Amino acid sequence: MRKVIMWDMVSVDGLFEAPGHDIDWFVFEDELAAYIGETQLEAGTLLFGRVTYEMMAAYWPSAEGDIATFMNGIEKFVFSKTLGSADWNNTTLVAGDAIAEVERLKRRDGGAIFIFGSADFVATLTAEGLVDEYRLGINPVLLGKGTPLFQNVPERTELELTHVRPLKSGVVILHYQPAKA
Repeated sequence: MRKVIMWDMVSVDGLFEAPGHDIDWFVFEDELAAYIGETQLEAGTLLFGRVTYEMMAAYWPSAEGDIATFMNGIEKFVFSKTLGSADWNNTTLVAGDAIAEVERLKRRDGGAIFIFGSADFVATLTAEGLVDEYRLGINPVLLGKGTPLFQNVPERTELELTHVRPLKSGVVILHYQPAKA
C-alpha cells in the first residue's frame, strides 16, 4: 500500500501562509533543496486542493530547474468541486468522492503520494486516517497572522516523531507518523 505524506513549510507559530496566501517568508537554501531532491525520489503522485493547485499551476509550468522538472512531470490530482478544468501537465481533476479516490490511489502501485499545502484537504484525509506521515519544515519566523496548517482537524491525533533534521538556516525538518493505538 502506498503512503500518503503531507509536506509543508510552517512558521514557528504554526502558520503555513501569511495573509493573502503569502509564502515569501519560507527559508529556501541549498540544504533544503538537497532534502527536497532526496525526498522527491520517493514520490509517485502529488495531491492538491483547489487553492494550492491554482498557486502551483500558476508558478511551476514556467519555472526551470530540477524541482520544476519534477513538479511538471509527476502525476498530479486536484480535488475540487468548483474548479472547471485542470490544465497543468499530468493533472487529473477529481470532483467526486475524495476519500474513495485517495483510497484507490493508495492501493495502486507506485511511489509515495505527497500533499503540499492544501490544509482543508489534509484535515479531511486526517479525519479518515488516510495520512501516513506528516513532514514539517519549521521556519525560524513568527508570522502572527495567516492560515494555520491544522485549523480544521476534527479531533486529537497523537503523533510519533520519526525523524529530525536541523538545517544551518534554522529550518528544522520534522517527520511524524500517527501513533498506533
